[in-house]
Amino acid sequence: MRYHLGLWKTNHDSFYSQDRFLKKQMKSGAFSFTWVIFVLSFIFYTNISFASVGDDLVEAAYTGSLTKVRALLKKGAVIDHKDSAGVTALMAASKTGHDAIVQALLDTNAIVDHQDNQGGTALMMASQKGHKLIVQALLAKDADVDLQHKSGFTALMIASQNGHEVIVKILLSKGAKIDYQDNLGATALIIATQNRHEAILQALLDKGAKINHQSEQGATALIIAAQNGYEAIVKTLLAGGADVDHQAKNGVTALIMASHYGHETVVRALLAKGAKVNLQENDGKTALDYAKTQKIHELLQASTKE
Repeated sequence: MRYHLGLWKTNHDSFYSQDRFLKKQMKSGAFSFTWVIFVLSFIFYTNISFASVGDDLVEAAYTGSLTKVRALLKKGAVIDHKDSAGVTALMAASKTGHDAIVQALLDTNAIVDHQDNQGGTALMMASQKGHKLIVQALLAKDADVDLQHKSGFTALMIASQNGHEVIVKILLSKGAKIDYQDNLGATALIIATQNRHEAILQALLDKGAKINHQSEQGATALIIAAQNGYEAIVKTLLAGGADVDHQAKNGVTALIMASHYGHETVVRALLAKGAKVNLQENDGKTALDYAKTQKIHELLQASTKE
C-alpha cells in the first residue's frame, strides 16, 4: 500500500496507530508516505450526477442548452434552485464548461458562492476542470476564493491537484490563501508535490508557500517527493530550504523513504545536502536498514565514513 493524496487507496488503521505503523507496514511489504491525505477530496467533484435532477434549469445548464436556460429564466425559473445534491445551475454550467450559460446566469444575478451538500462551489468545479474563462467570470463577480469544501479543500488546492497552472496563478493573483490546510493538514504545496506538478510547485514557492509545512501525520513535501522518486522536485525543495532531516511522527525521513523505495538519484541528492544517514525511525531503524539496493546501501555506508 502507498499513501495516495487524492487516489483514495489507504488503510487508516495502520496509519493512525503510529507506534506500530512501520513494523506493520514493513511486514506486509507496504511502506509509504503518499497517503490518502485527501480521502474526502474529489469524489464529490468527479462524479456529480444529474440523473435525479429535479429542476429543468439545472439540467439545461449541465447539458449546455443556452436557449433552454434563457427560456426557463424568462418563465420565472428559480435561478438558484438546488437539486438533491445541492447543485445549482451555475455550478452545473461551471463544471461542464459552458461559458455562455455561466455568464447568462451571472448576468441574471445567480448567487456565485452557493455550496452544494459537500461544500463544493462553482469556483471549485471550474478550477478542477481548468475552465479559465469561467474562473475569471466567477471571480469578476467576487466569488470567495477561499471557501472550503467539507474535506477542507479550496479552489487553489483543487487546481493544484489537477495541474492547472494558469488557474493556480489566477487564484493566487486574487489573494488565495496559499497555506490553507485540508482536514488532514495538507496544503496546495503538498498536493502539487504529490501530483508531480513542478511548475505549480514553483509558482507556490514563488508566492511564499511554507516549504516545511507538515501534514497531520508530519509528512512534508520533501518526504513525499523523496518517497515517489521525484528527483526534480526534491532538488527544487532542497534549493528552496526544505529541512532535509525532518522526521515525520513515525520517525521516517526523506532519506529513509528514498532508500526504501530504491530511488538512487534522490538518495544522492539528499546526501549531497548533508542528510543524516543514522537518524532512526520509531522502531530504531535507519536508512541503511531500509536500503532497497546494494548500490544505495554502499552510498549510505560511504556517507557515514566521510
